[in-house]
Amino acid sequence: MLVAILLVSIGIFGFAKMQALALSSTQVASSRSIVAMQAASLAAAMHGNRKFWGGGTAPTSFTTKGAVVTDTSNVLTATGVACSQAATPSTAPCAPDKLAAYDVQQWAAHMAGLLPDYSSTVTCSNTAGIPVSCVLNIVWTEKYVSISRSTASAPTSFATGGDRFYTLYIEP
Repeated sequence: MLVAILLVSIGIFGFAKMQALALSSTQVASSRSIVAMQAASLAAAMHGNRKFWGGGTAPTSFTTKGAVVTDTSNVLTATGVACSQAATPSTAPCAPDKLAAYDVQQWAAHMAGLLPDYSSTVTCSNTAGIPVSCVLNIVWTEKYVSISRSTASAPTSFATGGDRFYTLYIEP
């Protein structure tokens, strides 16, 4: 009877470990999916505003951390207005730089709401005569459950998570 109880207990502990690992893997997959979708969202906003991003007037680099946008040219840190490129009969179309500021600030705010510990850097080439290309790098921290004792005894970044990186190449 005691042997049976021992075997059942070991089985229950094994099942609990598998359950914890499954939940951890779901969380990791969720954060990676969020990052990929948000990166595609920023790329779509850049494609939608080609006058600014593809015209060679965009800043060569800007960063976001949380909802804060840092741009040395102060174009993207200016207060963006909710507008569209299409004019209505009563309004003029939004200026491309205002639309870009609004898009980047909204993107940063949404990212901060989804992944509070993220940061990103966008670097664009604005060389005359060459199509503009940008690189979006996103960094965030993940935590997950170790699968085995050897993984758990590895350096902290391998055993419990650490910084993860996502890079997207964009040609606005």
